[in-house]
Amino acid sequence: MFRSLLLSFALLLLPNLADANPVSFKDGWGLMPAYSRDWSDVDLNYSFSRSDAVGVSNFYRDGRDSSADFGILRYNRLLERWNEMESQGNVYGSVGVGGRHDSQHGDSAAGFFALEGNYETRRIYTMLGFESLQSGSAVQFNRGRARVGVAPYLAPIDKLQTWLVTQVEYAPEMSEQWTVTPLLRFFYNNVALEVGCSFEGDLYLAGMAHF
Repeated sequence: MFRSLLLSFALLLLPNLADANPVSFKDGWGLMPAYSRDWSDVDLNYSFSRSDAVGVSNFYRDGRDSSADFGILRYNRLLERWNEMESQGNVYGSVGVGGRHDSQHGDSAAGFFALEGNYETRRIYTMLGFESLQSGSAVQFNRGRARVGVAPYLAPIDKLQTWLVTQVEYAPEMSEQWTVTPLLRFFYNNVALEVGCSFEGDLYLAGMAHF
């Protein structure tokens, strides 16, 4: 219930909040909630430079062998960026430490690692990422993601941007190891919202903003 309320509150904030990156502009704040049937994420971070951010994350994972909540303090860094007239590419890395609460296996210290790269033009959007949550009692959750998207129309930068995206995920510790999710990605000014449904019929919902 608490996670659902927190996610609802975060999504309500989105119309007042920017791009979906773990590092934004200097002194910028980022809010990134996401939800699916057997997992949810809520990230809040602060960028103290154009390349570095610190933040807190809550992860919930309901896997085949265990279900756990993770609270993580994390550091995010923009490792590389390519800016062209009609395109942009980014590579981000994140590391974190914190704790895990698991009613079956008990509480434990936990660690987090993530690496993500994206490249997009006004027509094409691609992303490749990997994240890992590790803790005691052999409780771990790993996830790889790949995305390809296309914009059905070209809109001015200050107008609503729409993307048709296909997301493929591999998570070996989850009940559904492979998940394919077609989704719609909307971007307007400083707000991004994603809505989709996997081939298994599971809702996918995410909001991303920097403010």
